[in-house]
Amino acid sequence: MEPVKCPFCNPLADEIVAKNDLCYARWDIFPVSKGHVLIIPFRHEPDFFSLTVEEKQAMVGLINECKGVIEKNLQPAGYNIGINVGAAAGQTVMHSHCHMIPRYAGDVRNPKGGIRGVVMRRREY
Repeated sequence: MEPVKCPFCNPLADEIVAKNDLCYARWDIFPVSKGHVLIIPFRHEPDFFSLTVEEKQAMVGLINECKGVIEKNLQPAGYNIGINVGAAAGQTVMHSHCHMIPRYAGDVRNPKGGIRGVVMRRREY
């Protein structure tokens, strides 16, 4: 049986929005909103907790760089930034990655609770 190919390993040059020595960013192919990017370590590791301190720092550096890329053409009113770790948290590609999701005024009726919305009954407090 041939091993499953990871969709985040070996990115094509034209998929890369921004990069540094340890990570790269690409547009999400199933975006939650316009400008949704993924920040992905080049090294294949299953989740955020498997990354080195340097890889985690490189991810944060790209979050800041991607903000500039997104705001160059779009005018989001805010961002949700999150990392799913494990199937129970919704991770479907077992290669660590961070979602950076631009948010726009009026994109949902009531944005209160933000990232807490992953568990809908806990969103409002």
